[in-house]
Amino acid sequence: MAVLAFQKREKVIMLESTSSFGRFEFRPLEPGFGMTVGNALRRILLSSLEGYAITTVKVSGVDHEFAAIPGVMEGMLEIILNLKQVRFIRTVENVDSEKVTVQKTPTVLDELLDTVLVKFRKRYPEIPVELETPDAFIVIPMDSMLIQQVLMNLLENAALHAEGMTKLTLKVFTVGNRAVFEVTDDGCGIPRERLKTLFSGTDPDVPADSRKHGMGIGLSVCAAIIKAHGGEIKAESRLGEGTTIRFWLETEEIEMEDAEDEQ
Repeated sequence: MAVLAFQKREKVIMLESTSSFGRFEFRPLEPGFGMTVGNALRRILLSSLEGYAITTVKVSGVDHEFAAIPGVMEGMLEIILNLKQVRFIRTVENVDSEKVTVQKTPTVLDELLDTVLVKFRKRYPEIPVELETPDAFIVIPMDSMLIQQVLMNLLENAALHAEGMTKLTLKVFTVGNRAVFEVTDDGCGIPRERLKTLFSGTDPDVPADSRKHGMGIGLSVCAAIIKAHGGEIKAESRLGEGTTIRFWLETEEIEMEDAEDEQ
């Protein structure tokens, strides 16, 4: 009977419910029980979702996740963490029928750009990137992982394919409630006839080895990601002068006191 005196009445309270959403409260829980219940629910729910994910990674000559790979800048642990963030996007011949699901969260522009530039400089330390951004504190609702992929793809395209490039610029500015991103190089440029199919994934002039590095098919995925965010992506180019790829996203209004708190 003394044991029973310590046991508390268990309660499960339904706080909110719709046809596709439910919010419940479990109480009381002994110390440590919340973690146990949370892990169990997460595994059950994740195992019920349809889709594809990387579950196993095997690298020749690597025995454990803390090993260093000869000739590779990133460690095995960083590679695994990056692979865990991979999202599989089906590519199609027509970008208008490409569908991408995004999960938008408020993202600080400066933090996004810092992350992208750190990754790019690790891969291409010999290629400097000039960054131009507004002084204002800007927050953009976006799927930050996908937008990072878009910016990395655009910068890598310039690094790998803009022959004769001496200057690479990443510029962001605002027009009304839109944040406009521009990646500009002063390389060889793109022929006008290719600009029409640049984001379609069907450019016959893009060789197979270029597509491996993100040209053609990669740009069609970029276009699908921007479209899923409600934005638009375009390219301007002149032979012998360079190329600018531009896209825009809607910004989010932040109260002044909120911005000061963030700073």
